[in-house]
Amino acid sequence: MVTAKATKAADKSLVCRKFVTSLQKLYGKAVPKIEMSVVETMLFAACLEDNSWSAAESGLKKLLSTYFDLNEVRVSSVSELQHTLEPLRESDWKGLRIRSILRFVFESTYSYDFEKLRRQTLEQALKTLKKVNDVTPFIRDFILHEILGSHVICLDNSMLIAARWLGLVPWKSDINDASEFLKGGVKKSEVSEFCYLLRCLATDPKFLPRFADHCESHLSMDDVQDRLQELQLPPKKKTPKPAVAPEPVKADARKPVSAAKASEKVAAKPPVSVGKPAAAKNADSAANRKQDAPSGKVARPAADKSAKTPAKSGANAKPATRGAGGGKPADSKAAAKKPKR
Repeated sequence: MVTAKATKAADKSLVCRKFVTSLQKLYGKAVPKIEMSVVETMLFAACLEDNSWSAAESGLKKLLSTYFDLNEVRVSSVSELQHTLEPLRESDWKGLRIRSILRFVFESTYSYDFEKLRRQTLEQALKTLKKVNDVTPFIRDFILHEILGSHVICLDNSMLIAARWLGLVPWKSDINDASEFLKGGVKKSEVSEFCYLLRCLATDPKFLPRFADHCESHLSMDDVQDRLQELQLPPKKKTPKPAVAPEPVKADARKPVSAAKASEKVAAKPPVSVGKPAAAKNADSAANRKQDAPSGKVARPAADKSAKTPAKSGANAKPATRGAGGGKPADSKAAAKKPKR
């Protein structure tokens, strides 16, 4: 585990004071004060976790105005409370914790007056709060600080992420470790201001995407001011990854042809005959024999068998007679016109 370089109380105190001064320029010096009963303070702590101060005030005000009294809130379902607290982050868990707090108070006092917590010591208050179901470390620390004035740093998950990103706390510390680590650098009278300003930074919508980036493990409290200045600058553009070269296309690869183009090509081609006629085949074979014949000799073409067989015009057709002396065949039409003797 990487430890922070600035581990002395004096170094922590100097870094935290500079940090508070820088945040005062962004969010002002005014710190809101809580003037509520013990039960309302406990409910406000449940609404405040991982949310801004103004959003938590609006959520609690809506809760108290929607239901008739705290007894109606206690007997309501978690889904009903979630719907009422919906603008807040993790409203379902907040509804469960609020109902658990009210059930514990009512079962302990049969009322919703829990002011006796102010008169308890720190050890007694810790034992009392451990009996409440679903209470988180932040709700416990916030109640101890606001009700009893204890010297404790109240951190929730969003504040812890921001503190890690800045280098205020070691990057592997949890909420309890981070709270103990910062306790040596923040005075008891400065706890409210420090926690409020850190919350403003951690819940600022402008910086939430930046805090989502991975924290760097080598950071320490010496880097807090540099990281805070870097946070206020525009985010750096990420360099795009180099494009992967396409694979070479093989020589025999062909481009795919669409179905419409393929059908057009098929329609444009002339019909292919199944086989060549006999005369064409004989002519081809004669031409091949001529090419294969040796020089000085001419290959005789094969006799065409189709020429030997005379064409018949009908079933009773007779061969044409030749004239006397081997002349042309007699004209049948002329013979038919001669008169009979």
